[in-house]
Amino acid sequence: MSKKPALLAYLNGMPDVESTYPVLARLHQRGKVNVRAFVYSKLLRKEKRLLQSFESEGFQPEPAPKWRMKLFYKSDIDAADAVLTIADPYWDTTTRKQRGTHIRRTGQQSIFLQHGAYQLGVNGRLTEGQQKYYSQKLLLWEPFGKNIELFEPASAARAEVVGFTKKNILPENSWGKEVDEWVARYPKRLLVCQSFRWGKGRYSGDHISHFYNLLDAILTKHPDLGIIVRSHRGKVRRNHRSHDKALADKHPNVMFSHYYTGPLAKASIHDAIDLCDAMVSPTSTTVLDCIYSGKPAAVFAEDVEIFSELQQISDEETLENFIASLGTNDPVYDAIRARFGDLDNNLDRAAIAIEEHLLARVT
Repeated sequence: MSKKPALLAYLNGMPDVESTYPVLARLHQRGKVNVRAFVYSKLLRKEKRLLQSFESEGFQPEPAPKWRMKLFYKSDIDAADAVLTIADPYWDTTTRKQRGTHIRRTGQQSIFLQHGAYQLGVNGRLTEGQQKYYSQKLLLWEPFGKNIELFEPASAARAEVVGFTKKNILPENSWGKEVDEWVARYPKRLLVCQSFRWGKGRYSGDHISHFYNLLDAILTKHPDLGIIVRSHRGKVRRNHRSHDKALADKHPNVMFSHYYTGPLAKASIHDAIDLCDAMVSPTSTTVLDCIYSGKPAAVFAEDVEIFSELQQISDEETLENFIASLGTNDPVYDAIRARFGDLDNNLDRAAIAIEEHLLARVT
């Protein structure tokens, strides 16, 4: 009997947990692959619900300090048959890119998993010309369309569609008196996301001003509507800090989902969604998070095709129309869930794709 192949993954932060842990847990449950994952010990201290989630899902990653994650990784990578990653070894620009360098130097196998609905290198241009992937297997959320032009043909040939795999594993959060009272005051609530961290020309100062002027108008017109404003992953940056303060000083019906401060500190995107009835967001994975949570979503008009079938928010009138539509049954959300697949089936599909790739190498 041949030995089980070994798959390794590093859970450096919540993006890795959200994107890869559900697949790892499903692989562990199926039992055809030995799954090993390291989770940054500091992350466990920051998000204390993770241990409960790991226990509930039945797969426990190994807590690892910074030195194990960033410096002494070679023997762990060498012992595996492949590494599952959300950053291809050719294109990792994070502080963990040295692991990708080691993978390339040793010829280790890499399996790339898409982690964003709008992701540079997948459906947004990361580089001029066609992009070459190192990974021997690419797991994507939906079939190629125009974005096939971004891929070198040999890399595109290694891709397999598995569907949306970002399952929420965290239990429902509880909040303090300030949030509970705010929720009671505003029984109708809207989550509005922004991503003004993005460079490379996606957003300008005019975009930021337009966003906050629009919110100011809606908050003024609807004093009974609660709005939670959430920046990308709750991070506060200089280009919108003063705008946040001005809005908060003027409107009691606005609340901010900031990760390190405020009454919603350490909230995940699903925590914010749980507190609201609907979402408006830039084109991003948060749209799928919301729709798969069973709640309506609209996107800001950015001339991005991924969610072109959703209501496009460009001004006060289009936002008013979306707010007025809440409570009606729109089949567009069922169509999007059908397009990106049933989450449980998608996790099985991703697990099978990984198993078949690894088993073919060890038998």
